[in-house]
Amino acid sequence: MMLFLFVLRQCIPTQKKLISFLCTSTLNSGNSKNDSDAPVELKRNPYKKPDRKCLLCRTGIQLDYKNARLLQQFVSTFSGRLYDRHITGLCEHQQKKLIETIAISRRAGFMPIFVKDPKYVKDPKLFDPLKPIRPHSFA
Repeated sequence: MMLFLFVLRQCIPTQKKLISFLCTSTLNSGNSKNDSDAPVELKRNPYKKPDRKCLLCRTGIQLDYKNARLLQQFVSTFSGRLYDRHITGLCEHQQKKLIETIAISRRAGFMPIFVKDPKYVKDPKLFDPLKPIRPHSFA
């Protein structure tokens, strides 16, 4: 500001030249690349949550009807029924593939139909059926 007043006193007494000087000084100050008040453009949203992926998509596991040990993890120990998506945390696509694969495995004789195979009961759990990943309206 002080420099600006000093320049005005030293400068031109005519109106035209003073106006042209003021216009050029304001235009030059707006074009400076080191302006700290300028908005910063980000390439991505820093607050965006990472996409949630299901267990099979995240690890890249392919379902196979011959892999009864993996398929038994998604079957109830007591009833032999498949757990729903809200319990297993699988995406819709993987849940459909799981249902088809278990049906093929049961028809081929790799898995029992009504109960979980006793030799797979002590395998580590991929999820807790008593604490579903997403709440369900009927539970």
